[in-house]
Amino acid sequence: MRYIGKTLSILTTLLLILVIALNGLVLVGKMREGKSVLMGYELMVVLSGSMTPTFATGSIVAVKPVPFPEIKKGDIITFKSDAGYTVTHRVVDTKDGRLVTKGDANPESDMVTVAPDKVVGKVSFWLPYMGYLITFMQSKLGMFLFLAIPGVYLIGSTLARIKKLAVAEEEKRKGIRTAHKEE
Repeated sequence: MRYIGKTLSILTTLLLILVIALNGLVLVGKMREGKSVLMGYELMVVLSGSMTPTFATGSIVAVKPVPFPEIKKGDIITFKSDAGYTVTHRVVDTKDGRLVTKGDANPESDMVTVAPDKVVGKVSFWLPYMGYLITFMQSKLGMFLFLAIPGVYLIGSTLARIKKLAVAEEEKRKGIRTAHKEE
């Protein structure tokens, strides 16, 4: 029974650390003009299914800035379109010093090629569906819940520890009184 309690305590602590880390990521992202940067990676939420089945809508992609000459055919890159949208597609070719890209789910290559100055970086890894959680956390309700839940947990666990210590202290005093009466 003691083992289960210890395991639950460790899991709860790890979950709390994860929630606090995600809160920090969201808050830092809001402070940096909507960009969430973690250890040199810009984290972005996938908004369309153009890269299915590689990664789905709602995934988070981690984009690392790389020099343009290091980008090669087959790499997945994130770039700014001429219309100002952020797009993540695979490089399928090069043409006149520019990149030809295509979404994995799209039948044809993108009509407009990507200039070197439009490249944000190369996708290093992605986390399936985690973008839904981040998007929720950026809402007012999500921000409230993800700040309130750890706060309530910390207050509750602190009060429980205080109560446990108070009960132990009271039992210790009763034990001392009983010993004095017996003498």
